[in-house]
Amino acid sequence: MSWPSIFTALRRKHIATDPFFALSLDPLCVTTLDGRFRSVNPAFRNALGHAQADLLAGNILDLVHPDDRSAAAAAIAGLTRGNPIAGLESRFRSAGGVYKPLTWNCTPFPATQFAYTVVHDRTRQLLDEEALRQSEARCVSALENTTDAFFAVDPGWRLIRVNRQAERLWMRDRGDLLGRNLWEVFPEVVGGPFQRLYEQAMFTGRAAQLEEFHPAPCGRWIEAHAYPSSNGLNVYFRDATGRRQAQENVKRTLQEKEVLLREVHHRVKNNLQVICSMLRLQERNIRDDTLLQALRASRERVMAMAMLHDQLHRAKDFSNINLGEYIRNLAGSLFSAHGVNSAELGLRLDAEDIPVAVDTAVPCGLIVSELVSNSIRHGFPEGRKGHVSLGLHARPGGFIELTIGDDGRGFIESPYAAKARPLGLWLVELLASQIGAAVERSSNAGTQYRLVFK
Repeated sequence: MSWPSIFTALRRKHIATDPFFALSLDPLCVTTLDGRFRSVNPAFRNALGHAQADLLAGNILDLVHPDDRSAAAAAIAGLTRGNPIAGLESRFRSAGGVYKPLTWNCTPFPATQFAYTVVHDRTRQLLDEEALRQSEARCVSALENTTDAFFAVDPGWRLIRVNRQAERLWMRDRGDLLGRNLWEVFPEVVGGPFQRLYEQAMFTGRAAQLEEFHPAPCGRWIEAHAYPSSNGLNVYFRDATGRRQAQENVKRTLQEKEVLLREVHHRVKNNLQVICSMLRLQERNIRDDTLLQALRASRERVMAMAMLHDQLHRAKDFSNINLGEYIRNLAGSLFSAHGVNSAELGLRLDAEDIPVAVDTAVPCGLIVSELVSNSIRHGFPEGRKGHVSLGLHARPGGFIELTIGDDGRGFIESPYAAKARPLGLWLVELLASQIGAAVERSSNAGTQYRLVFK
C-alpha cells in the first residue's frame, strides 16, 4: 500500500473515532472536494434521517433541492480552488422526502483532498421568523383597522410607525413622516401640553393621558393616551371635537334651563309673597279671633313655601336643598312675623346642614312652621318666659332626626280631641306620613315633637 493510501486510511480512522466529531450537537460531515461523503456524525444522520450507508454511497448534491442545486454545485466546484463555502442556504431532503432549510459552511483542505462541513438547521429559526412575521402582520392589521389614530416614536423621538387614522387626522402621508423627528414634523406643539405629556410618559415609564386642543395642522380637540415601551413611546389618539362640542351644547342647554328654573322659583316666590301680603291686608279687616288666627296660620304656611322657593332660587343644586339652613331661616322668620320679644322668648337652634330632596324639604318646612307657631302662640301664655328649640341631626343608616319643642306650659289634651283635632296637628301628621315619619310627642317638660325619616 502506498503512503498516500495509508495516510488516507489513517485519516478516516481518526475522523471516525474523534470524540468531538462523534459527540458534536451540530451536524458534521467530511466529503471529498467534489462533494462525495466520506464520514458523517450522528447529529448529521439524525437531522436528515438517512442511514449512514446510504449517505456514504452518495454525494452531498444528491440531497440538495433541485432549485438550490446549481448554486450548491458552483460552491462545491470552488472547493478544488481552495475557496470555502460560507453561510450557503440550501434545502436538504430528509429520509421522509421533506426538505429542510439548512445553512452550511465548508472548509477545503486540498492537501488531503477532503472538505469539512458544519451544518445548521434553520427550521426552528424560520418557524420563529414566520411566527414573528405573522404577529407583526396581525399587529399592523389591528393598528390599521382601529378607529384610533396611532403613532410610535423611538427614544430619539423619530417616528417609526404611523397608521391610516393618524394620516387622516394629521392630513399627512406617512411616507413623509416615518424616520423624521416628531418635534420637527410638529413644531407647533413644542413647549405645549402634548410635548409635556409625551415626555412625562417617556421619562417616567408610566402611561399618561390628556385631552387638549391640538394646534394646526389638526386644529381640533385631541384625546391622547401615551404608553411607554421598550422601543420608545406608543401614542393612541382620537378626535374629541365632536364630543367636546356636544358637551358644550349640553352644558349650555343646562345653563339655560337653570336660568329658566331660577326664574320660575323666583316668580313662584314673588307670587307667594303677594299672597302673604294679601292675607296680611285681609287680617286688618277681620274682627273674629278664630278667623284671624286661621288667616295668620295660612299666611305662615304660604310664607314657609315662599322661603323654600327663595332658597331654591339662590341654590346651586336644584335637586337638593340644605334642610338645616332652610329651617333655621324659617324659624327666624316665624319669630319675626309674630313680633316675639327675644328677652322673653328665645330660640335655640341646633340644626346640621343636611341636603335633602325638595319633596322632603317642603313637608319638613310646613311641619316646622306649624309646630313653632303653636309653641309661640300657645306655649307661653300671660308673658311666660322660655325657649323654643329646633334640632336637626343625621343618624346612622341614612336617617334624619327632626325635633321641635319648647319649655312652656305643655300640651293640654282636650276632652274632645278625637272629634275636634286642631287643623295644624292634623296637617303635621299628614305631612309626616308623606316623608314616612311617625310623630312622637311628649309633654313632660313643655312640649316636644320628634320625627325620624330617611
